[in-house]
Amino acid sequence: MRYEGIKKLKITLEEEARFFENISSLDKLNTEFTVSYKISKVFDAGLLYRLISNHKPGGSFSFDQRFGLFLEAQKKYAGWSFSCKGSFQKTFMEVMHAEHWETAENYLRPLAEISKELKNKNTEPYVNIEFWYRLKPGDQAFIDQYRFTAGIKHKLNKSNRLDFFYRLQQEVQVNNPLTAHIIGIGYRYTIR
Repeated sequence: MRYEGIKKLKITLEEEARFFENISSLDKLNTEFTVSYKISKVFDAGLLYRLISNHKPGGSFSFDQRFGLFLEAQKKYAGWSFSCKGSFQKTFMEVMHAEHWETAENYLRPLAEISKELKNKNTEPYVNIEFWYRLKPGDQAFIDQYRFTAGIKHKLNKSNRLDFFYRLQQEVQVNNPLTAHIIGIGYRYTIR
């Protein structure tokens, strides 16, 4: 859900469920709250908070919290849209159980996207790539993950939008790197 009642200000609440084992088991529930402000025709800046509920064997959950800030630039030309987004995020792991929960994982996450609005003005195919640049105190910073996404956004009307996508998420430069193939369906309702 997104609120755009105040000019230049966007407030977004997003819920995401992630499953594994052929969608038979819940992996994570993510609840994200974002506030962004349009600084100029090109730049937006924002803050985010995400509560991450990790499903554990036996049915219990552990909880992580993520805080972040971002700056995004977007330019449109002849139906094409080009955007770059830089995010800094700090994730506190297992805040309810871990002895040293105050030790956070810090990441810089640059993302680049290109999309093309089709002639019907409602459908927009897109591709993007994002890198996770880990910042660990005392260690050299390095990229430990990337995501490649291809999808289609479709406006049903002024307030409702669907998003269908495929995402390849790949860990790199870590022991036992994980490769995830993600198929997603998103829905957004905008209050105007």
